[in-house]
Amino acid sequence: MTNQSFSGAIAHNHHFLFNYARKLTGNEHDAKDLLQNTSLKAFRNLDKLDDIRNFKAWITTILYNIFVSDYQKQRRRQELLAKNGSSDAYFYNVSQSKNEGYENLKKKDLLVLTQNVGKKSYEAFELYLIGYSYQEIADLLRIVVGTVKSRINFARTKVKELYPYLSFSDDNML
Repeated sequence: MTNQSFSGAIAHNHHFLFNYARKLTGNEHDAKDLLQNTSLKAFRNLDKLDDIRNFKAWITTILYNIFVSDYQKQRRRQELLAKNGSSDAYFYNVSQSKNEGYENLKKKDLLVLTQNVGKKSYEAFELYLIGYSYQEIADLLRIVVGTVKSRINFARTKVKELYPYLSFSDDNML
């Protein structure tokens, strides 16, 4: 089947398909969307149509299958919303991640301010801000865990003394 004959077959059956889609969806707008999706899927799978005489049945089956698939998706979505609470982000950003840009800027600023405190305290504080545990910092710097805690506390205290106007809501940082 050529593109031109496909267009002709769609045009010939448009009224029937539109009425069938409207009957399934219940409104004109959704029927138009369903018919458009059906036309696209049929065009992409045109090579699977064996006989042009079966076009009406073939495309009607595609339309019905798309409708059922969309209906099942919508029903599953409503069930998930009922179970998990209403959250659009749950469906549209499944792999969403937290925006840590502001946190990273605060960390960089803190590191700049901590450089004035002292080299040893700065090293420990920098590793702490990066996310290392006290034990990991102790192993890296070859010192005891107590010394690591002391240096980090010293750096925090000095930064608070030197820059009392700073306020960080996250106690992890300062």
